Amino acid sequence: SVQPGCVVSVRYEGDDDIERYLVGSIEERREGLDVVSPGSPLGSALIGSKIGDNVSYSSPGGLLTVHVVSIDV
Repeated sequence: SVQPGCVVSVRYEGDDDIERYLVGSIEERREGLDVVSPGSPLGSALIGSKIGDNVSYSSPGGLLTVHVVSIDV
């Protein structure tokens, strides 16, 4: 499941592109990866999710849903 320190690949509902995020702090940043804080709306929605899960979170533009494609530790 998604935990702090892992890299998660997600696909936003209605989009074909896959986005990769490091779940952690900006200090853990890695080349080519965006960082999402575990306390952010997306980060907290992803924590504990598993491959194949769909999770939703509130953003300034409304409710967004992402599909968890893969998790790398």
